[in-house]
Amino acid sequence: MLNRHLLYLTGLPCSGTYFFSQLLAQHPDIYTQSRRSPLCDILVNFRTFISTNPQTFNHLNQDFNLTHERSLSALRGFINGWFSPISQPWIVDIHPQWLQNLELINLIDPDFRMVVFVRELGQIYGAIETQHQKTLLLDFPEKLASLSKAERAQQLFSNQGAIGSVLNTMQQLQDLETNLQQRLFYVVYEHLMTDPKEVLTELIKWLNLDPITLNVTQVNSQLPSYSESFGKYIEESYNPNKTLVYYTLPDLFEITLKQSFTWFYRTFYPGRL
Repeated sequence: MLNRHLLYLTGLPCSGTYFFSQLLAQHPDIYTQSRRSPLCDILVNFRTFISTNPQTFNHLNQDFNLTHERSLSALRGFINGWFSPISQPWIVDIHPQWLQNLELINLIDPDFRMVVFVRELGQIYGAIETQHQKTLLLDFPEKLASLSKAERAQQLFSNQGAIGSVLNTMQQLQDLETNLQQRLFYVVYEHLMTDPKEVLTELIKWLNLDPITLNVTQVNSQLPSYSESFGKYIEESYNPNKTLVYYTLPDLFEITLKQSFTWFYRTFYPGRL
């Protein structure tokens, strides 16, 4: 089993993940670097390797159960080694694909806890499009810069898009077993930005950790690295002295979003339907 408790942070882009990780860092029992971890990519690539490597296939053919168990032990051993220099009992690991790999996490780490960040969909698009206009010399990782705004939005909300792929996974979570759903803690961006102390207090209680006094002035306004997404999926800086940023979008676009993702609004924003 794992030597540390991992707290997986994931969810929709531009929804407060990095800001919240800095809040968590103020707790003495929680370690976080407030940047994307390579751990998810390593685990997924390892699974791909043992699924395609000819030598591994030979071992699977000879003794499937033993090879599968050894592979699982190897992954757990790697994670323990990766985090061995860290003394805190809880470790925050950030990656946008953790949610899509929930079953793999549950196999490797049966005691996992995951925080899923959500935000009103039109505002996510508004944040991304606004950031794109500030970084026109850079392309999206998905090569969307040359598309029209409408085409770019369509790609972002498609099943393979940065927003749509996460929404698709979140919708499927409704069919998960109750014990798995209880391992998920949802953070609504608007709630986080208006009352970060309350959200952090709720999460700390959920983790059964001692409460702390949060100091929001210690939060670094310079959030994630531009290299993670070519400068496109960047969170707005938190400022307790300013009102929440609101992006004005065409009425037809907002209506289309609510019609296409009614389940999302019913679950997280029922007052906006």
